[in-house]
Amino acid sequence: MNHVVLTGFMGAGKTTVGQLLGAALGYPFVDLDAEIERREGMRVAALFAERGEPGFRDAEHAALEALADSAPSVIATGGGVVLREDNQVLLKRLGPVVYLAVTPEEAMARLGDAGDRPLLADGGLAAAHAILGARLALYAATADHVVDTGGRTAEEVADAVRVALDERATPDLVRVTEPGGGGYDILIGAGLLADVGARVAETVAATSAALVTDETVWSLFGPGVKASLEGAGIRVSEHVVPAGEESKSWERAGDLLEQFAAAGLDRASVVVALGGGVVGDLAGLCAATYMRGIALVHVPTTLLAQVDSAIGGKTAIDLRAGKNLAGAFWPPRLVLSDTRTLAGLPDAEWTNGLVEAAKTALLAGGAILERFEGGLDDLMARDSRAVAVMVRDAASFKAAVVSADVREADRRECLNLGHTLGHALETLVGYGAIPHGIAVAEGMRFAARLAESEVGAGPGLTERTVALLERIGAGAAVAAHRLRPVASALTPDAVLAAMKADKKSRAGEVRFVMLERPGVWRAAAVDDAALLDALAWWAGELGEA
Repeated sequence: MNHVVLTGFMGAGKTTVGQLLGAALGYPFVDLDAEIERREGMRVAALFAERGEPGFRDAEHAALEALADSAPSVIATGGGVVLREDNQVLLKRLGPVVYLAVTPEEAMARLGDAGDRPLLADGGLAAAHAILGARLALYAATADHVVDTGGRTAEEVADAVRVALDERATPDLVRVTEPGGGGYDILIGAGLLADVGARVAETVAATSAALVTDETVWSLFGPGVKASLEGAGIRVSEHVVPAGEESKSWERAGDLLEQFAAAGLDRASVVVALGGGVVGDLAGLCAATYMRGIALVHVPTTLLAQVDSAIGGKTAIDLRAGKNLAGAFWPPRLVLSDTRTLAGLPDAEWTNGLVEAAKTALLAGGAILERFEGGLDDLMARDSRAVAVMVRDAASFKAAVVSADVREADRRECLNLGHTLGHALETLVGYGAIPHGIAVAEGMRFAARLAESEVGAGPGLTERTVALLERIGAGAAVAAHRLRPVASALTPDAVLAAMKADKKSRAGEVRFVMLERPGVWRAAAVDDAALLDALAWWAGELGEA
């Protein structure tokens, strides 16, 4: 290990935690602000007054650069060190970067008098909210680990940092097996993006790669992944599609296939899908069909993709009649889940993934459900270790299910929990009009209530499901807020018709996955009359939420 770098907002406790961490690791401790003051011969506040923020940032960069070739140490940086791109590059070169997360309210309470904090001197809490909001994505993008400091002592935070550094050094490995002895690995850990090229080269004997991503993900991670692939001797062509569900279309798939041909891809090439579920589904379908199938590697960058869509080999595009109605089973050769990419996800994307993880936890029951429910406070704060455990648990459960049922003939059907109603809602209101997670959450709430009459589930299961969805920000009130403007399209008859058009229906009958209790489920057809009664109840509940 080289240096250990602590970043975060002022008041996150970087200095105190850094001193404790340095003592535990046997490393000297360096406070970057103190180093600046030593080099410049004046206090930070005086430096700001004399040279302004640009002058201070120049001095900050010079001090950080001077540490690059020094002996390993624990470095506590200033809150704004991530603002300059050259600092962001330098931080990654120094060693593992740990972002200590803190709310503006807790930061201000810890700081007390902010008189020696030039950026807070006049604005107080409002200024803290504005500054942290502007920097949050940068903290996340430069961090290898995120450790929440809320409600923890400095000693507890230092211990959490040590755990993150120790346990994430080697990625978790989950294996999907296939009939005949085949299969693929899922690697889960922080910092895997830097190793994409080497990992792909070890797995696929490819001289060229099509890097498929969307505009948002390209701006965050695309150039780095491309450089990693090229560093492994793989020629790379870039294929960037618009972000959003609209890209899962025949038109976009056809255009992408034409791009593959124009780039000279052949049967020895590999498609690298960098992004969330939309990119994975689209790139996977194109990999399955180009030259009747070429190698595919998933590099999921959203929580939903890491816990669900990148695993199992399903690929698809949407049709006007329904979601994911055209596709193919095409397993990847490798899945690389870099949990570091999750720290900067928008809240809506985080909720999407948590709903899928909650679905998995309820299906698994036992220790996985207990860890999920017991760790929700840390998960909501995006604590690095808690997130890694959740992703590993979800991937392990899905890998076991997929390994036993590659083409969804029986057991794999359980993964549709919540999706029968969820997909119907997405079809009726328009793809992308409602977040996927909120639609599936409504489907889970509906299926839990339906299970009481259809498979004898107790009302306690419905209450547990509802409480879990509320805690992760996907409760009925959230769904009602999104669905009320389009309520006229959600009549029981319309929803039933949309469910019958879904790929999960058979012979005109709608099939539902229902839990009898956590860890025990049943898939069964539900007759139209019972569904219409249940949908009428659901619509009434939605209107009251």
